[in-house]
Amino acid sequence: MKTLIKMSLKLLLRTKAFWFFLILTPVLSTLVLKSQFDSSAAYIQKDDGSVIELSGADEKVAYNGGNGEYLLKVYDASKSSYSEELLKMLAGSGMYMVCRCDLSGQGEVFTDDFIQAHMKRDGYEDRMGAALYLYPGFGTAESAEEMADNIKLYVLSDDERTDLLRDDISFFVNGAARDGKEFTDALESVYENKKVITVSGKAGSSLTAEQVNNKTQIGYAFAFMTLGFVFCGVFVAHATINEQKNGVFTRISLTKAGPVQYFVSKLVTAAVISFMSTGVMGICSLIIDSKDLGMSRGKYLLMIFLLGLIFSSISMLLGILIGDVMSANVAAFSVWCLSALLSGLYFPLDDVSDFINVLASLMPQKWFLKASERIITGDNSAFGMVLCITAAYLCVVISTGSLGIKLRRISEWGNS
Repeated sequence: MKTLIKMSLKLLLRTKAFWFFLILTPVLSTLVLKSQFDSSAAYIQKDDGSVIELSGADEKVAYNGGNGEYLLKVYDASKSSYSEELLKMLAGSGMYMVCRCDLSGQGEVFTDDFIQAHMKRDGYEDRMGAALYLYPGFGTAESAEEMADNIKLYVLSDDERTDLLRDDISFFVNGAARDGKEFTDALESVYENKKVITVSGKAGSSLTAEQVNNKTQIGYAFAFMTLGFVFCGVFVAHATINEQKNGVFTRISLTKAGPVQYFVSKLVTAAVISFMSTGVMGICSLIIDSKDLGMSRGKYLLMIFLLGLIFSSISMLLGILIGDVMSANVAAFSVWCLSALLSGLYFPLDDVSDFINVLASLMPQKWFLKASERIITGDNSAFGMVLCITAAYLCVVISTGSLGIKLRRISEWGNS
């Protein structure tokens, strides 16, 4: 066993391309982790009962929906206590997703030209249920009739929830006009007692914006590191393919070393490679503050090592089963691309179909990303999950690889 491992490592260390991937991918991962960017808008759910503030009247609201929400775009020229309470009531009902552009202080902004231009834009270039215009006089109205005159609702879809929206607005107008501050204070007390949390996904833990950024950066780092692990595993497979073609495996089989022992030796070689790549990552990560990782450096490196062990062994298995160097390279790159996309390393997959979710559950990165989320929030029980995931994948790789080598040997004997 030791002789087989030493022989495989010597062949790898002589390969220049192996050193390229061993060093380059940890460096790229470190640069990603060192970069500071805000990705919370893509991950944090906005269905928490709050009003989404738009940067301007021309900003589209379609990107804020995704789960069939009733999107309501509000042009608020009032920005009064009444408008605040109305929008809070609508957003807090759970029925609508309210997006507000603040047009207060711009005088009589709602001219016919303004409304016609934005109606055309909202109807043809955006997607929403309705557009609500709150005129400057909405906050100073003294009667229900005067308050209603300062509201214009334009329906832009055939959604049946529009009738509920009209009823909710009428309820607020009549209540505010009749009871004034007592009515709005009663609504305010409801929202004060309502518990609202911010989550990173449908089943995710509670994350702050900074923690979401840490999770996203770790996902990108995983993507680069798995690329290196995949191709380092392919180099092990290349050596195995050459040994089979040159008759080295046949001579080894004549000794006491069987297919299982031979494959395990290659698996140990892949583990050594993963350890080396993790070591390079550890050295590079010294320039990164642990707070930029969201977890301790040791925990992060352990995650990297386990993920590398899975992908280096999988790519090695693909190369051995395929039996061709070029085809093995294509297969390894395809596995890396598809697994990274389906696991949510690049973008969240909260709103995809059930079929895509099932495929995503087969990708190791998804479970490691989920474990990273739990570790960031202080839940160290996630290590038990990643250890079980790693053991499961390795069991499949060992059994499939040993059987594949044995069948390939039988095939070679039949051809001879």
